[in-house]
Amino acid sequence: MLAVTLGEVVKINNAQPTPYMDEAFHVRQAQHYCAGNWTVWDKKITTLPGLYLLTAVIAHCASAVTGKPNIHWCSLEKLRFVNIVMSVIIFVVMYTIFRKLSRRLKDDPGLGIQPIHRTCCMMNSLVLTCFPLLYFYNLLYYTDVGSVLFVLASYSCSIRNHHLKSALLGAISVLFRQTNIIWVGFTAGTVVIRDIENRGWLQQSDDFVSQMKIAVTVILRYFWQYLLLLLPYLIVLAGFVVFIFVNGGIVVGDKSAHTAVLHFPQFLYFLLFLTAFSLPHMVQRLRHSHLTVLYYVFKPVHVLLFFVSAVLALYFFKYEHPYLLADNRHYTFYVWRKILNRTPYTMFYLLPVCFYTFLNIVALLSTVHSKFFTLLYFLCVATQIVPQGLLEFRYFILPYLLYRLHVPQHSWVVLFLELCQYTLINLITVKVFLNKTFDWDITDHLTPNPQRFMW
Repeated sequence: MLAVTLGEVVKINNAQPTPYMDEAFHVRQAQHYCAGNWTVWDKKITTLPGLYLLTAVIAHCASAVTGKPNIHWCSLEKLRFVNIVMSVIIFVVMYTIFRKLSRRLKDDPGLGIQPIHRTCCMMNSLVLTCFPLLYFYNLLYYTDVGSVLFVLASYSCSIRNHHLKSALLGAISVLFRQTNIIWVGFTAGTVVIRDIENRGWLQQSDDFVSQMKIAVTVILRYFWQYLLLLLPYLIVLAGFVVFIFVNGGIVVGDKSAHTAVLHFPQFLYFLLFLTAFSLPHMVQRLRHSHLTVLYYVFKPVHVLLFFVSAVLALYFFKYEHPYLLADNRHYTFYVWRKILNRTPYTMFYLLPVCFYTFLNIVALLSTVHSKFFTLLYFLCVATQIVPQGLLEFRYFILPYLLYRLHVPQHSWVVLFLELCQYTLINLITVKVFLNKTFDWDITDHLTPNPQRFMW
């Protein structure tokens, strides 16, 4: 897979030898840092300089070994290989997470969750490394791959009780994308949840209310112990609060285009996104469709609450960002026009799909972990995506990966189908990027023709 990916980068370098879209900002800023121009900053960049600092460190190390100047290692062609290196590390980090979490799995044929062998952990990791959005941005110089790497590395250290390392890696992840502070909070929350679970106070058979009461009681009883345990994470969180106060918000640049809104339908879009990219899993779950029927029968209030909330979200909080409507280079432009917003009622027709996926996520996560963990996961997902006015699939990468990491797939058939699905999508999207170009009538130095399709 690595050889194929390297070949794809070479093809992209040949077909697109100049920075494409946001690469123009990232490459220029990285080259400033490689040249030692630390005070230069492009105000159009919305994230902190984590990617550029890492690039400068790599360039410095390469320069020390080869004797060539730093800037030699910061050409566009070489910068695009940075994410390839990080993707290899992501595979290793994913494997360590799968291995650690798989030991917690309990044999439950009713829900299809079983402890998995290390070979299966490796296959799960390989499949997720091929996840289409992650794979595509491996080939370009964007912040997404580094963001994923440091969030997952932080979480991997946390589940091994290396909390100082975990908090440090979490802080570095924020330098790649500010919203990663949410996953620092998620990691800190799981530390407490794991401790409560390990003490045997949370039982899988307990209902949600009982688990919440137990968790709150335990947290209050051992408050100071947990405070000390979480101190590294709390320092990172406090530092981020100071940053927001000093910066005047979470966004570094181009603040007018990235204002926070209440965009509740984002959660429904994420459920559809998860359905599409975990299609083999959702089809497999059809064997247990009787559980969905029983849920409708015995918990009608919960069903009604979901659909009423979803309808209200779509009716009162639907938001169309100007970028979504104007930029026809992104697949979301066409997904929005041709599917999600094809008619004023399309999303309402898709609500049963959202509900089915939501039930399956809750069932799978609550089987492997406590219901308290499931609540924390959904709260963090909502906190990340709901304030985003723009429908952007890249915002769903970490929520999807963290869900998938916590429900390892033991079926080789499903894993094979998932790998085939991802490989096919990757082949199509890369081929389209390379060969399907078009021109804009009006361009500038940042958007020169030809234009290409991308996620």
